[in-house]
Amino acid sequence: DSTALTDTVTFDADIESNINPDTTDSYYIGNVTRQWNDISTRLVNGQLVGVGAATVGGIDLTHRAGNMLYVSKEGLDTNVGDHPNGALLTIEEAIARVDSSTAGPVTIRIAPGVYEENLPLVIPSDVSVQGVDIRNVVVKPTAGSESKDVFHVDDNTTISDLTIKDYQYNSGNNTGYAFRFSPNAVITNRSPYIQNVTIITSGSVTSASDPRGFNQGDAGKGAWIDGAELDSASIEASMLFHAATFITPGVDAITMTNGVRVEWLNSFTYFANRGLYAVNGSTGRTAYGTTNYGAEVRSIGSASVYGNYGAVADGADTLMYLIQHNFGYIGAGKFVDNDDSRAIQSQEVTELN
Repeated sequence: DSTALTDTVTFDADIESNINPDTTDSYYIGNVTRQWNDISTRLVNGQLVGVGAATVGGIDLTHRAGNMLYVSKEGLDTNVGDHPNGALLTIEEAIARVDSSTAGPVTIRIAPGVYEENLPLVIPSDVSVQGVDIRNVVVKPTAGSESKDVFHVDDNTTISDLTIKDYQYNSGNNTGYAFRFSPNAVITNRSPYIQNVTIITSGSVTSASDPRGFNQGDAGKGAWIDGAELDSASIEASMLFHAATFITPGVDAITMTNGVRVEWLNSFTYFANRGLYAVNGSTGRTAYGTTNYGAEVRSIGSASVYGNYGAVADGADTLMYLIQHNFGYIGAGKFVDNDDSRAIQSQEVTELN
C-alpha cells in the first residue's frame, strides 16, 4: 500500500517452495526511509549486504576503536581507514588522514606486506606507526625517492615492529637516513622512540666479492640525529632506540651532533663505517638562549659488529657511556669469515680532537 506508513508481511503457514524474482536482477525490500523493523531468518544468501550497523553475537562489527588507522596491502586509499575491514593502502595516506585531524594521539597499524612509499614519511607529533611483525612489514621507497630519508620524527612519535630497506645515501643533500628529526620539530613532551626495527641497506654496486656493496659507500644510513634541525623551543633534543638492528654497509649507522642525547638499548650495528658516531658539530642547538654542542649516547647491552669503526667520539662535549657494549670483528670491513686477524682493536673505541 503506497499510502500506508507501515507494511506487514505475514506467512501463516510454512513455506515449502522458493520465492524468486521472475527476472535475474536485483530487488529491494524496503528503502532508506521505509525500513523493516525485524527480519528473523536462519540464513541469508547474497553477494552484497549494505548495513548501517551489524551485530553478531553481541559484537558490533562496525564499531571503531578510536584513534586508530589501518594500512593493508588489500586496502584502498579511498577507504574509511579507521576500521580493519576498511584499511588504507599506503602509510602516506594514513599520515595525511592523521595530519588533517585534531583528535588526540593516533596509532597507524600496518598489516604484513611490502609497502613502497613516497619518501620522506613525515610523522606528526603524538603519532605511532606500528607494524604487526618486524620481519613481515617492510617499508621501502617508491621509484624516484630512493635517496630521500624514510621517516622524519617529531614530539612523542613512535616507530615500531617493521623493516626498512632499499634506500640510498645522497652525499650532496645529506639525505638517505632511516630516521631524523622533522625540520623545526618542537620536542616538549616525549622524545621520538624507535623500537623493534631492522634497517637493511646496500651500496649501489654489488659483486660476488662485495655482496652488500660495502666499498661503494652510498648505502642508506641509519639515523641522523642533529639538534640544529629542531626548533629552539624544544626542551630536549633526544632520540631513543630499543631492540634496533642497523645493517648499513660501508656507511655510518647513527650520527649524533649539535647538542643531542641518544639512548641505544639492546641494539646492533653491522658492517658500518662508524657504528656510533658522536661529533661536536658547528651549528649547535639553540635552546633558552644557549647554544649546545656535542652529543651524548648511553649504550646498554648492545653491539657493533664488522665494519671499520665501532664507537667514534670527535670533538669536545662528545660523551659515550658504553655499558656492556660488545665489539665483534671491528676493522674487518665487509668480511664475515670471523677471522681474528682481520679485527683491529684500536678502532673499536676512537677519540678524536
